[in-house]
Amino acid sequence: MSNGITLAHVESLIREAVKHSGPGQPGDSGETELAIKRALEAAGEALQAAGKAKEAYQTTRLVYQSPVADFEELSMQYPSPEIGWTVQTYKDGKRYRYDGQTWVEIDVFGQNLQVVNSDMDGLMSRAEHLKLNEIPLEVQDRVMVFCKESRVYPEVLGILAPFPFNGEILHVKGYCGVSGDTATEIRIERSKDLIHWQDVMGSPLKFEAFQHQDDGEATFETKKVEAGDIFRINIVEAGSNIQHLTIQLTIRT
Repeated sequence: MSNGITLAHVESLIREAVKHSGPGQPGDSGETELAIKRALEAAGEALQAAGKAKEAYQTTRLVYQSPVADFEELSMQYPSPEIGWTVQTYKDGKRYRYDGQTWVEIDVFGQNLQVVNSDMDGLMSRAEHLKLNEIPLEVQDRVMVFCKESRVYPEVLGILAPFPFNGEILHVKGYCGVSGDTATEIRIERSKDLIHWQDVMGSPLKFEAFQHQDDGEATFETKKVEAGDIFRINIVEAGSNIQHLTIQLTIRT
């Protein structure tokens, strides 16, 4: 029986008490045996109830331990668990309880939070979901502008443009207030340390003679941008008399 107590032990205690009882206790053996029987029945019921209570406690108690990454790490982190130990795996939100033999999944944190879709509310309202989907990707575009006033020469411009986000170069566009009499060729370079510079273009940004905008044929060899990249303009060839240069580099984050 539970708690280390047996009915045989209870009976021996009752008989010992009857043996040493004084006047007023049951007088014959029949009454004594009946009293012992009823006492044993009551004791048995009490012990049975205590056993069920202990069993219920052992099967429902939760003793929370520190979370682990996943189920594989759970077994390594807690090689000798005790009944009731409960651990959550933070990669998938599952919670496991040790039942004395194995780890049993008991629930998943956040499983009642449904993912929103166009038909029903969830982690956000349906209206918010639809509104979010209507936002064009262009709002994530960021533009860096490089300018050179007055006359333009073959040179590396001293203007440096650090970019604080991860992203991808979309395109580049060039304008000049006064067109050159000959062609102009420009390349865009990037660096992480301001010492080593990398040309990111496949074909250069080019102004034909007497044109105020580039020819639209510029391409990029490297489009990926990492947070912290620094950009600059290298004017490889400057058209005769070209002035007031503006270059726009668009990056989508």
